[in-house]
Amino acid sequence: MNRQNGFTLIELVLVIVILAVAAVPLFGLFTQASASLLDNERVQTAVQLAQERAEGILAQRRAQDFAAIGLGTSTDALGASYSAYTRTVTVVQPPTGPGCPAGASCKEVVVNVALGPDSLSEITLLLVDY
Repeated sequence: MNRQNGFTLIELVLVIVILAVAAVPLFGLFTQASASLLDNERVQTAVQLAQERAEGILAQRRAQDFAAIGLGTSTDALGASYSAYTRTVTVVQPPTGPGCPAGASCKEVVVNVALGPDSLSEITLLLVDY
């Protein structure tokens, strides 16, 4: 009797079906990973935009003086690459929290960056003038 080694057609079809069923959850993981990467990119962009504005305020404080930082709320115009983001700067005096030394004049600066209705980044500075 001549016996041949190998796989039958039924065995190959079963292996293909098993691999296809196992691959479906993996494709779901790739979709979740892609969405997570996009969210991380948006948050990183918002953090960089907030940090850029905060550093600009600190530079203005150093180059001019404490009075140069005006009170109120303003919204910055961002370039075309970031037109979906909104950057808002709020300056209040006195600050709404602890930290201002006795006898000093303080301003609390809050830089907030949002994408649509979602706030993605916020930086709070306390400027002190003795």
